[in-house]
Amino acid sequence: MQNITLPTQEQQVWADLELGVLMHMDITTFRPEYQFRKQRGYVPPASVFTPMQLDTDQWIRAAKAAGAKYAVLVAKHCSGFCLWPTDAHDYSIEQSPWKNGNGDIVGDFFASCEKYGLRPGLYYSASCNAFCNVDNPGTVLSGDRMEQER
Repeated sequence: MQNITLPTQEQQVWADLELGVLMHMDITTFRPEYQFRKQRGYVPPASVFTPMQLDTDQWIRAAKAAGAKYAVLVAKHCSGFCLWPTDAHDYSIEQSPWKNGNGDIVGDFFASCEKYGLRPGLYYSASCNAFCNVDNPGTVLSGDRMEQER
């Protein structure tokens, strides 16, 4: 007799959604030449993050029109730049000129998902953060930037 592994109820709910989208915006959107593994110790300044026509409603309307039932936003990728204001460090949307540092793409994304009936999700790269000089699998390479700033 074979053991058959069946999905959990949560896994089945997710599978039944069938189609979703992943949205990724990072500091590299504005500095595409930036390669953190080749430029250790450097991150582009937060001031380059200037999404002048950003419209999360438009993102979610387009996803819904394509048949998506959920949307996932990359809230923080390997650069370490956060798309929401955070007190954890000084490399987030709060230090950018967008909305005079008062923007919150994560908050806007969740509001748009609710408005258009898509299930929201977040992706946050926990094992890699160039701003804090941490790389996969979470190894501090040459001193944590936050420790250096203290």
